[in-house]
Amino acid sequence: MWELLVLIIVVLGIHWWDYQSAVQEYTFAQPATLDRRDELSTLLKEKTPIAVEIGSLPWRSILAEKAAWTVVVESGAEMPVSSWATGGTTGGTTGGTKEEIVNNEALAAEMELATGLTDLDVGRPWWWLPELRDCRVDILREGQIVGLSWIGAERHWIGCTEGGPVTLWLVHSRYRRYLPVGSSVNPWTLTVAEAPWIGRVQYIEVTVKPGWCIGLPAHWGVAARVEGTGDAWIWSANQHSFLSFALSKLSMIS
Repeated sequence: MWELLVLIIVVLGIHWWDYQSAVQEYTFAQPATLDRRDELSTLLKEKTPIAVEIGSLPWRSILAEKAAWTVVVESGAEMPVSSWATGGTTGGTTGGTKEEIVNNEALAAEMELATGLTDLDVGRPWWWLPELRDCRVDILREGQIVGLSWIGAERHWIGCTEGGPVTLWLVHSRYRRYLPVGSSVNPWTLTVAEAPWIGRVQYIEVTVKPGWCIGLPAHWGVAARVEGTGDAWIWSANQHSFLSFALSKLSMIS
């Protein structure tokens, strides 16, 4: 009995050490291709961001205008995505602007987005949980900025399927103590008045074009901004180990 308890503690300790460890340099792995799973599997074990050409996924306007997927908007109205995408008369617009979709995860599940990401799941390290989780789709408006957030999953994926491109502002966790807390933080406009130590923060910017995605390791910070004109159709998903999944659920409860 004691031997089993010691073994469990050792395994959890090694897992905790692996989860907390992170590569300190801003290095990007070479772009991975889905037809070389061994290469992708090796890169997923690294603690650096990964760029993958994922190809076409169903979350695109040309398909949305014909599909029967169900969307729910901010006002509570429910309609086929085709009515929403074409600006139909079923309540999907407010003052000429499409209402925001609020059933992002359910919509991703209905269109079976995860099926197109199977290669990412197959390439996961053996100690990660199967299946991609928290899959969701969204549309970022022209010029929209998604504030700084910190990744708790083993690997967080962000991809663009249409429009954009989307610029990601990436920062290593060792600079977290210099940055303000809150999902509304816009790192592109931070001043010394808001973050007195902002001059010490080193970061990188990466552009994600349609058909590509970026996989970010645990503990990195990320913000997003739509470049150019027009909207950006994006998706995101998480890969978890048992530890990162449990910690994410605990953070939601707290």
